[in-house]
Amino acid sequence: MAVSVVKGYSDEDAWRDYKKKYKLDYNIAGDNGKRDRARKKNFLAQMEQIKRHNSKKDNGFFQELNEFSVLRPWEKKRFLGVNASMVPSAEFLKSIPVFDLQSRQLPPSLDYRFHSCLPAIRRQGQCGSCWAFTAITPLEFSKCNITKSPVMLSEQHLVDCDTSNNGCNGGWYMDAWNYLKSKSGSAKRQLYTYTARKGACKFKSSMVGAQVSTYGYVQSKNTAAMQSALQQYGPLAVAINVINSFFSYGGGVYDDPACDGPDVNHAVVLVGWGNLNGVDFWVVRNSWGTGWGLSGYGRILRGVNRCNIESYPAFVKAA
Repeated sequence: MAVSVVKGYSDEDAWRDYKKKYKLDYNIAGDNGKRDRARKKNFLAQMEQIKRHNSKKDNGFFQELNEFSVLRPWEKKRFLGVNASMVPSAEFLKSIPVFDLQSRQLPPSLDYRFHSCLPAIRRQGQCGSCWAFTAITPLEFSKCNITKSPVMLSEQHLVDCDTSNNGCNGGWYMDAWNYLKSKSGSAKRQLYTYTARKGACKFKSSMVGAQVSTYGYVQSKNTAAMQSALQQYGPLAVAINVINSFFSYGGGVYDDPACDGPDVNHAVVLVGWGNLNGVDFWVVRNSWGTGWGLSGYGRILRGVNRCNIESYPAFVKAA
């Protein structure tokens, strides 16, 4: 078998170091190394794709190896979680009133990443619960802004108990807020911990850490309205269309036009905007842990509805 070598560092070296970094062991008794070879094939193909992408001079973003680099496409889908059947129609979106912009000045940048009301990055794991994480973070931020004290709420409460959504099989953040508003509120995270799998509902009203006052959509495909809403309410829920290049995003401004189109399959939280080397971007908070992107955050091209990020923005306000 031919082994490629770059400056004394072979594919075998790269594979060994990758497994060591992520504490992976694919050796199974009696397997003869079959599983390891299969994962290595995925890894080398991804590494080659990343090298090709990063070698282009006009890239707006760069890619890197991470925990997704050995996964098959169907395995990566487990880390998404927007239920396409729950996404509002284009006709409905046209009915949303224009956000009040009259008295609001938009600064060149806004970044909530280091705000005291924004909790640390979390991991949804192999459970299609991004909708729950995207519903919870803006509610936590809003509640903290009222009480001036950080609050941590439970995604697992939604995964287990919200029957309008589908647990680890996907959902929609607006339906999650509707559930929380119609019930007693959102459970505290420490009283209803995350397991990355759907279980029996254990919610009790004594667990409540925040309640929903109001929620709604911001006008679709209106960047100024989204910026104004970010200033007024804090982080927003948005939906995007994730393709393979997004899984290996490492930095820069993500601008892969291949993610454009009518669909969305993942929910993230919008936490700011800015400009990098003349390129306008949104700052998004993902639910894939700190090993993805910019310590769990990413920048996506702003103003052209890249990956549908400007199609379904929504806000929530805590009681």
